[in-house]
Formats: sequence, C-alpha cells, structure tokens
Amino acid sequence: MNKYLSDKLKSISFVLMVMVVFLHSYNVGIKYNTEIVQTDQGINWFLQNIISKGFTIIAVPLFFIISGYLLFLNLKNGKLKTFLPKFRKRLKTLVVPYLFWSFYGLVFIFIIQTIPISKPYFNNQLIVEYSVIKLLNTLFINPVPYQLWFVRDLIILILLSPILYRLIRFFKTISLVLFLCTWLFEFNFVIFSNEALFFFTVGLYIAINKISLYQPILKKNYALLILFWITIVLVKTMLILYKFQNECIIIGLNKLSILIGVLSIWGCYDYKFENTDISKSKIFPIFQYSFFLYAFHEPLLSIFRKGFQNLLGASEISSISAYILAPIITILASIGIAYFLKKNVYKLYSIITGGR
Repeated sequence: MNKYLSDKLKSISFVLMVMVVFLHSYNVGIKYNTEIVQTDQGINWFLQNIISKGFTIIAVPLFFIISGYLLFLNLKNGKLKTFLPKFRKRLKTLVVPYLFWSFYGLVFIFIIQTIPISKPYFNNQLIVEYSVIKLLNTLFINPVPYQLWFVRDLIILILLSPILYRLIRFFKTISLVLFLCTWLFEFNFVIFSNEALFFFTVGLYIAINKISLYQPILKKNYALLILFWITIVLVKTMLILYKFQNECIIIGLNKLSILIGVLSIWGCYDYKFENTDISKSKIFPIFQYSFFLYAFHEPLLSIFRKGFQNLLGASEISSISAYILAPIITILASIGIAYFLKKNVYKLYSIITGGR
C-alpha cells in the first residue's frame, strides 16, 4: 500500500464515520419520555430520510469493503498459518476494543439510570433489572453501544476468512454473485448480517485478485455517478413519501443507491485529491480519531438528542434541531476527548482504539 492509498483510506474513513453519526441521529418517530416526535412527512421527515435513509447508508458497506481488503492485503496463500498473525493482530485491534467499549457503554448507562432526573428517559428495562443471562448477552453479543454490531460481525467474518478465501479461490466470481444475492434478497444468516458478508467479501475479492483500487473510469465519470446516486436516493425517498406500495422496487432502489454511492465516493476522492498531498491539510490530523468517534459517539449522541427534545419539546422544530446539532456536538466532543486521552494517557488510548 502506497502513501496515497493509505491517506485516502484514512480520509474516506473519517468522512464515512461522520456519515454514521448522522445516520444514527435519525429521530423521526422516536419516543422521548412520554412524547413522540411529530412524524408528519414535511421538511423534517424529508431531510432526515434523504440523509439518514439515503446518502449515509453507504458508510457501513464501504467500511466492510475496506476491512476485507486490508485483512487480505499481501496474503501469500490460504493456509491457516498465514492467517494466524492476522488473527493475533485483530485480537488487539478489534476484540479488546470491542469488549472495552461494550463494558463502558453498559456501565455508563447504568450510572445514568441511577440519576433520578434522567431515569424517566429510559423506556426499556433498566440495567439493574437485567438477569445474568441478559447481562452477558448485552456485554458480548448485543452491546449497549449498538454501533458495535459492526465490529461483532467483522470479528465473526475474520474467523471465517480462511473458508471465504477458499470459496473465492475455488469458485471465483460465482461466490461473489452468490453473496450478492444473499444481500439483495436479504437472507438471514443469524450470526452476522448479509450486508457484512457481501461487502466484506468484495474487499476480500479485490485483495486476492490484486485488483487496483485506482480506477480511472470512476474518476473520469465521478460527476455522472454522483448525479445518478442523488437521483436514485431522491426517487426512492419520494416513492416512500407518496406511499408507493411496491416494496420490492423500494428495496431495489435502496440497494442500487448503495452500490452507486460507494463507487461515487471512491471516484470523487481521486478526482479531487489525486494530485494533492492531503496529509498536509490542516484537518488531516483529526482523521486519526475515526475509530474513537465510532466507538464513543453512542450513547453520547442519544443523550444530546434527548436533551434537545427535553428542552424544546416534541415538535418538528425540536426534531430537526436535534438531528443537526446533536451530531455536530457529538463529533466535536469526541474529537476533543480523543485528543486529550491520546496526549495525556496514550497507553490507555492505544488499548481502547486498537493501536489506531
């Protein structure tokens, strides 16, 4: 991997992480205490759906592609012993941070729930009421910081990677098409998502077949791709707005928007920064905090969002205010805390971010 690709992955990863925060800021129809945010399909509904249900949904698929690519980059063969060093590395970069942030989220919410003023905002079962089985399930399988599902699925797929490697080697493109079908038709794998499997395998396929990540055709046609992407998202959103009954078409447009969106982002970067050393940019240093932002933004985002709702009441104005302001405050706070921790307790920061 050369410097250009390394900088590109860091830059795109941060942009994708910002997308994830806004994706999770969606609050139409969410209940706050005893009130529900207005769900009238006006400006608030349209804005939140076109962003959080339209443009930002490409973030997770592209993260899985990058993860699959990096795992299989420079892999010499499919023998188990060649995977062991990668497994050991992921133990540090994924498993340890996963357990830390899951435990942190559990303890953090437990403390918040003990404060009388905040207790009414928790409509589900309180953590203090959890059984031992549910507590273990929450800690290891379904963490309080729900965004950790990505790392959970990634860990499982990495464990299965020797099998995936052989499938790609033996069946080649057929395997990729098969996994594509599981995603298109939303096949339930129970232990991981069909989205995770398909896009992780795409990254695997690119690395194994040594396909160049620099594609001039994407760079040359980036504007056309972006226009196509925006059009698909707009059409899908409008169809939902006017209660179009054919769910298959809605799902199909959603899947197509993800595929085109991924290509658009990738090509757009090359067009804008191919001849630029982005590492010299003043904002480049904050890109190193992508993982911390990923792990830390929830439940903080939900607290800010509910705080706005409490202050402004259940209305369309409060909903849209929370949707825009809560992510911005969360991102700034996360970067500030990450900077402080890295500067003052670097060893702890390194452990909880997997050495990133």
